[in-house]
This record gives sequence, C-alpha cells and structure tokens, in this order.
Amino acid sequence: MSNSLRLTFLIFCVAAQLFAQIKVYDDLGREIEFESPPKRIISLAPSITETLFFLGVGDKVVGVTRYCDFPPEAKSKTVIGGVIDPNYELIVSLKPELIIMTVEGNTREIFDKLSNLGFKIFVTNPRNFEGIFKTIVDIGKLCGVESRANFLVDSLREELEKVRRVNSKGTKPKIFVILSLNPLMTAGRNTFINEIVKSAGGINVGENLKQNYPIFSREEVLKVNPDIIILTDQNVGKDELLKLFPEWRYIRAVKEDKIFKIDPDILLRPSPRVVLAVKVIAQLINKFSKQNQDLYEKR
Repeated sequence: MSNSLRLTFLIFCVAAQLFAQIKVYDDLGREIEFESPPKRIISLAPSITETLFFLGVGDKVVGVTRYCDFPPEAKSKTVIGGVIDPNYELIVSLKPELIIMTVEGNTREIFDKLSNLGFKIFVTNPRNFEGIFKTIVDIGKLCGVESRANFLVDSLREELEKVRRVNSKGTKPKIFVILSLNPLMTAGRNTFINEIVKSAGGINVGENLKQNYPIFSREEVLKVNPDIIILTDQNVGKDELLKLFPEWRYIRAVKEDKIFKIDPDILLRPSPRVVLAVKVIAQLINKFSKQNQDLYEKR
C-alpha cells in the first residue's frame, strides 16, 4: 500500500470514529441515537442518579429529582421537582441532551409531555438483577463509558456470587418484606426485591405470587408465619406492628424478636447498591441461622 493510500485509510478510520453514532435500545424497545455522548443529562429517578455517579459521569448530570440523595454530590445538582411532578419549565431551561426515566417510578404522562417538547428520552424498566445490569451497561454506552459499565457489572456479579456461595447451604428462613402497612404490601415474584431475598439465602413469602406487589391480609401473614420481618418504614417498629396487628404476637418473627429495619434506599432502588442490600439481608440470615443452631445445641 502506498503512503498516500495509507494516509487516506487512516483519515477514513479517524473520521469513522468521530462520526460513529451511539445506538442503544431502551426497555421500551425504542432506539436512542447520539453522534457523541450527551454532556447534559437529567435523571428522573434516584436509581438512575446513583447509576450515573457510579459510572463516573456525575459531572454530566444537570438535573435530578428531590429524592436523589445518593451519593451526597447529587444533592448539589439542580432539583427539577419530584418523580411524578417534574417542573417542565425548569427542565426546558436546563437544555438537557438526554433525559433518563423509569417505567415504575415515572408516569406515561411525563414521558408524553417530555417527548412532545422534543427531548431525547431513555426509559429503563429493570425487574431483576439482569435488568439492573442491562440498565447500567445501556447508560454506560450512552455516556461513552461502556468499558467502565462492563467492569462495574462484572464486579457486582462477582460480589453476588460470593454471597450466594456462602448462603447456599443451611437454613433458609421465610422473610416477609413489608413495603406498605396500609395496604399490607410485599414484593412478588417478578421483582428485584424477590431476587435480593433469594440471593441472600432466604425465601421471600411473596415469591409464588404473580403480582409484582401483592397485597396480603393480616390472616395470611399468620398462616405464612415468617421467620424474619423486614421493615422499610424507619418510623415503624415491633410496638407499632403489634398495635396494628395484635394477633401477630404469635408469629415466629415477632416471638423471637426478628424484626429488622433496612434502609429503603438500598432495598427499593434498582441501582448498583442492590448488592449491598443482598449483603445486609445475608448478615441477618446468618445471624438467624446461628441463633437457631445455638438453640438446637442447647436442646
């Protein structure tokens, strides 16, 4: 190949890289396309904000919701309103190149309104760990940090596998995660919360129910008789539970004082911190298993 041909070929390769488009399909099957990574991003959910910062592109975030409180740096960003009540005028003034939203947290009305305003929107809908990992990789591709996203996902998988190996044997306690007291709601089969409990070594009492967030009756809880109760409302404890449901004093979790509060931000957000939620519940299960073993040996 002559020098002139080599030079032409190199120029062609460089030009191809410069103008190569970023193409990613969101969880609605829509193709989102950019010629270069967006430099102005608005996040409409705390889990998305966390993911962006985990990927090291927090400096590209120009707007977040009032609930985006992790990492602490997120609090310095412009607040564009809530998850379901964003301020559209403020969003327009921030001139975002990309808005990222979720199916469960945000609404179709918000999607339609922002679409009509001409914004590029990427929609996520993670239902399990694989969905969360896909979201991380997708956002990484959009932001030009795909390698970093893949590394993060590989690290999360490795940490999950470590916990699963440790907790794959022994007692698997029945765990009742209370997401709401009125109505009495838990997590069903097709949720990442169910996967958190299973990965930690427990049995989610709602795992056989098709609804994402099934409602239990107080009598059903008695029948299930969970070994561990997990509360996501930090203002509720054992005393408050028994005031609402005095018959629960016969439940194993209540009798053995195995009622625990877990930070809802790590348990209820489909972000990279789901692994932390798995580790926290795994520690509770290990403590539960040790106590049961001690009782058995005393007998």
